[in-house]
Amino acid sequence: MSPRPLPVVEHSTLTLGPQLGQGGQGTVYQVANKKINEAEGGGWDVAYKEYATAVLPDLDAAALAAQVGLLGELSAEDGRWLCDKTAWPAAVVERHGRACGFLMRAVPDRFRFSFQSLAGTSTGTRRLANLEYLLNDDAYVAGVGLTISERDRLDILTDLATTLARLHRIGITVGDLSPKNLLFTTAPRPECFLIDCDAMRVRGATVLPQAETPDWQVPAGEEKATRASDVHKLALLAIRLFARDQSATDPTALTALSPGLGDLARASLNPDTARRPAPAAWAEQLSAASTTASTAPATAPTAQRTSRRSNAASAGRPGGGSAAGVSHGPAGTQPGVNWSVLNGVAAVVALIVIVVAFVATHSHSGSSSASDDSPQPTFSQDYTSGTSADASDGSADDSGGSGSSSDSGGATTTDPSTTAPSAEDQAFSDVSADDCLSDYYKDAEWSSSTPTTTSCSDTDAYFRVASVEHGTCSSDDMTWYHNNSDYSETNLCLDRNYVTGQCMFAKASGQTLSMYFNAVTPCEAGIPDNYQYTVQLTRVYPGGAPDDACGSDRLWKPGNGAVLCGKGIWKRHGLPDM
Repeated sequence: MSPRPLPVVEHSTLTLGPQLGQGGQGTVYQVANKKINEAEGGGWDVAYKEYATAVLPDLDAAALAAQVGLLGELSAEDGRWLCDKTAWPAAVVERHGRACGFLMRAVPDRFRFSFQSLAGTSTGTRRLANLEYLLNDDAYVAGVGLTISERDRLDILTDLATTLARLHRIGITVGDLSPKNLLFTTAPRPECFLIDCDAMRVRGATVLPQAETPDWQVPAGEEKATRASDVHKLALLAIRLFARDQSATDPTALTALSPGLGDLARASLNPDTARRPAPAAWAEQLSAASTTASTAPATAPTAQRTSRRSNAASAGRPGGGSAAGVSHGPAGTQPGVNWSVLNGVAAVVALIVIVVAFVATHSHSGSSSASDDSPQPTFSQDYTSGTSADASDGSADDSGGSGSSSDSGGATTTDPSTTAPSAEDQAFSDVSADDCLSDYYKDAEWSSSTPTTTSCSDTDAYFRVASVEHGTCSSDDMTWYHNNSDYSETNLCLDRNYVTGQCMFAKASGQTLSMYFNAVTPCEAGIPDNYQYTVQLTRVYPGGAPDDACGSDRLWKPGNGAVLCGKGIWKRHGLPDM
C-alpha cells in the first residue's frame, strides 16, 4: 500500500476566528472554515497554532511533518487512541511553501468546567480544567467550582500513567510534562488529556528545542524528554497532587495514602535514571490505592463566597505554592534557591492557550476508496459560519469571553462594540507597561478591585507591569485578569518589583527560611496560618551582589539576577528569630 499523503493546508485558505491564547512559541486561533474528522457527528472544530516569527529559525519542519505523518503509520487502534488522548498535530500549515504552524482539534468540552470566582463575581464561565487547579488546598478547589475526591485524583493519575506507558511504547516521550500541559475530567470517568503535543519528542526528534516548566525540571545534566524524565515528572505530579502544593518534593502525603506509592515516588526521583520504575508500575499501584480511597468530594466553606469584587481574578496564588526562594543561613553562606514564577492556579488554567486533540479515521482527500487501517484527518472548508456555538461537540468558546455554549442552539448575536466600558474596565485600560502597582494578593483575591498605580520606588510598589495583553500572558508572568463588559480582556502581566522596606511572608523548616516572593504584605499585617514569619527587605541589589553583601541578614536570589537581603521582623509565638 502506498503511503498516505501528508495533510498540508495553505495558510491563505484559513478563515481565522478569535485568538484562543498566546505563549512564547506562538499564538492559537479558532478556525472558522474547516473541520477535522467529519465522519464523527459532522466533524470537530479546529484550532490553528501559528509559530512566532522569533522561533521559526529553530523550527524543525521535518519533525513537525513526522508528527503529523505518524498517524498514517500507526495501527488504526493506536491512531484513534492517540487522537482521543492528546492534542496531536493534524495537519501542517504552510505559508508560501514553508511551515508556519499546524491544525488540531479544539478542546473537547468534557475537559472544561464552570469556573466560580472566589470573589463571587463569576457565575460559571467555562474554563479549561487544567491540573494546576488541583495543586491547591481543598477549600480553594471546591471554591472555584470543582468537585473532586481522593479517588478521582488517583484515577486521573492512573489514566495518566497508563497513557505515558502507551506513548512510550509508540515512541513518544512528553518532555515538558507539567500541570499546564494536562487537562482532566471526572465525567463520564476520570481521565486526562495531553496538550502542547508539538513539544513532545517523537522517535528522538522534536519540532523545537526542548524546554521545561520552572519547578518541573529534571535534575541538572539529565537529558530532557526521555522515558526516565517523564517518570520523574509523574512522581512530582503525584506528590504535589496529594500535598495540595505546586512545588512540594516530599512524598509524605502520598506515603500516608499508600506506602507503595511513596516508595514509587522516591524511586522515580532517583538521580540514577536506570533505577526509576516504568509508568506501568505507577498505574498498577495507583489503581490498587483507588479501590479504598474516599469518594467524598471536597467542599467549600461558605465564608469563601461572602464578598463580591471585581472580575479581576489573579493568576498567582502566593499562598498556594507560588515561587519561593530558600535561604539556608546568614550571609556568607550561598543559599540554595528553588525559584519559579508559576501562574497559580486560578488564572493560569483559565486562559493559558491550549487547544486540543484531534484526529480522524479517514484519508486527507476524503476518497471513498481510502483504507481505514490508520487514521488521517479530513478537512472541510466553509463548513461553519465561524462561531464556536456551531460546534457539534458542544465545546465553548475559549477566547476569554463569556464562553457561549452550543446548548443555546446558535451563536450569540449581541454586538459587543455597543457595550459601554464600565468604571472597572476604564481603570484597567488606564494601566500601562512599566507602571508599578501597590495592590497585593491575599486570600485568593487582590487587595482592591481595580489596580492602583504608584511610584516604582515606593515601599508599597509591589508589582511592575511587564505588559498589558488582550490575551494570555507568558508563563513567566503573574497575571491580573480582567474581563471587560464587552467580553474582551485586559490582562496585566506582572513582575515583582523589589524595594527596600517591603515585607513578604515566609516559612521555616529548621534553619531554612523559604520566602514567598509574591506573597507581599503591608509590614504591619498579621501572619496567615500557612506562614511563620514576616520578612522585611533591608537591601535590594537589582544587578546582583557578592554572597557576603547582606552582612548578618539573610540573602535570597529570586531568579531574575537580583540579590535580596532581609530579616524576620515578625514571627509566630515560640519560634526562633530568623
